[in-house]
Amino acid sequence: MKENWVKIFTSTDLVQVKMAEDVLKQEGIASHIESKPNSAMPMLGEAELYTLPENVEAARKVLKTKGIK
Repeated sequence: MKENWVKIFTSTDLVQVKMAEDVLKQEGIASHIESKPNSAMPMLGEAELYTLPENVEAARKVLKTKGIK
């Protein structure tokens, strides 16, 4: 994980996390995904979306507006 970044969204659906990342990029909000695959079944892992501390409030607002929870 990048230092000091804040987790703003988590899902077991990697596609949903990638869509959330795309929405933030369209709004000019820096973000990155960290994937945590399940050791027994890698496709069943969890993905987390992070942003910089100064972007947390705006990022959460954008995701909420777009219906991504």
